[in-house]
Amino acid sequence: MPFRKKPKDSGIFDDLPVFESHESTQQQDFKKHGRRAMLVPEFPATADANSAEIFTNTGKQKEDWLEIIFLGQHREDKPKVIAAWLEKEYRVQKWWAHSLALSYIQWRESSKSNSVDDSILRIQKVIDASPMRIYNLLNSTSLYGETFARYLKQVDGVKLSMSFTDETRASITLVADKAGCNILIEHEFIDNLVMRKIRTKFWKQILDQVSTSVIR
Repeated sequence: MPFRKKPKDSGIFDDLPVFESHESTQQQDFKKHGRRAMLVPEFPATADANSAEIFTNTGKQKEDWLEIIFLGQHREDKPKVIAAWLEKEYRVQKWWAHSLALSYIQWRESSKSNSVDDSILRIQKVIDASPMRIYNLLNSTSLYGETFARYLKQVDGVKLSMSFTDETRASITLVADKAGCNILIEHEFIDNLVMRKIRTKFWKQILDQVSTSVIR
């Protein structure tokens, strides 16, 4: 067999001395911290950080961060705990994490007022069912989940009035309509865009669950 491949010799260089290569040629493992911030101000963290700089250095708008903290497990904790959570879970640079935590605390502790009509969130939807059936569904304790615990304050005909643990209040009015039941939700004492966004999403999910239950 003239074209037969010759076996490869192994171990012929085992007796040669081995020299360590220079540090510049050695592969090094670098830990990826994932810090997104490009600019860290020299002054202490502040609750009044510029919104544009927050987006540039963290990749999210200030309102988005406030919503993330509010929906997280540390929304009732102190700024230090919230900042540490942002650093660990979202890899936010330390200065920006503390600034976001301070901004959230400032928003959380802001007074809830109902001086203008914009503070009332109104959502309306018609569902093909009777008002009494919708009332029974909306009165269910399992419908609202653990995130927004509510307390039933008053029941008048086919109207629900309830208060929430964040000191806001909602009224749900059910009126018979040709197409079914006309539902009007009025959530009061909302003077913040972040809370308004969260509550809007919350009530739309509730109405979707009610609609799904009716179809069944």
